[in-house]
Amino acid sequence: MSILNTFYHIMLPILIPIGIGAILHRRFKFDLNSFSKLIINYYVPALAFVKIYEAELSTKLIASVFGFLMIQFIVIVLIGYAISRVMGYSRPLAASFSNSVSLTNNGNVGIPVNALAFKQDALAMSIQVIVVVFELFVTFTFGLLNASKTVSGLKGSLVQFAKMPVLYAIIAGTLLRFCHIQIPDPILLPLDQIAAGMFAFALVSIGAQIASSKLQQHTSAVLLSSFVRLILSPICAYGLILLLHLDGITAQALFIASAIPTSRNSAALALEYGNEPGFAAQAVLVSMLLSSITLTVVVNLATVLF
Repeated sequence: MSILNTFYHIMLPILIPIGIGAILHRRFKFDLNSFSKLIINYYVPALAFVKIYEAELSTKLIASVFGFLMIQFIVIVLIGYAISRVMGYSRPLAASFSNSVSLTNNGNVGIPVNALAFKQDALAMSIQVIVVVFELFVTFTFGLLNASKTVSGLKGSLVQFAKMPVLYAIIAGTLLRFCHIQIPDPILLPLDQIAAGMFAFALVSIGAQIASSKLQQHTSAVLLSSFVRLILSPICAYGLILLLHLDGITAQALFIASAIPTSRNSAALALEYGNEPGFAAQAVLVSMLLSSITLTVVVNLATVLF
């Protein structure tokens, strides 16, 4: 598939709802916090349960995916710290910069991209769901600790992570799958419908988020953040995929997931703890805008390289 075809068939169907979301937000001023709560507590758990229940996931595959994600995360965090030291960033800016390059929007952006790139393939989406769970975990552990710089913050974040519905949706889906328990249609059908609605709702919420952001300062730091998040990260992912001997859909899904733009949670954490929230909001906005180009290339490369 050529880059233009990739953009036309995968990225354009994503950019159109995002644009609609931006226009609607400017007209109606949506409550973005409510959007976020709906996605995390309603759509993502249903999607996780359905895709895990429908997929064939071996213990070896799950271990490989988590191993890849952990190594990738550590490498990107170290790169973030190194850049902060070389550039002489203040402690608040260094904390926000590290979160901006290591925390990704694999829920709102990654799931729709995966769905279109792999045409709703159950295995590919199950891998994406594992990525989302990992991202939630590191956000409410490393991300929060990095922003707050207190030990008590880690304990509180672990408690918050334990309250995430998606965690129990994955456990339930896995147990039912491994035990070969058939779910009655009156229960499975609404879950399928909720999961299907995740795509459109997540993209509209991203558009609303972009419309509410503004460009102000820290231009060089913002561009460096996007460079690490959108370019260096997939380069590192490619090396790790070869090192771990991953292939096929697994390799493609992880390669694409590595190029997803910065998470909105990084901006939320920066705002809550006063770590250069202006920079953090701009990093989210710029990485999202630039990803329309970089993700097109990465999705195309995924089909060529693996």
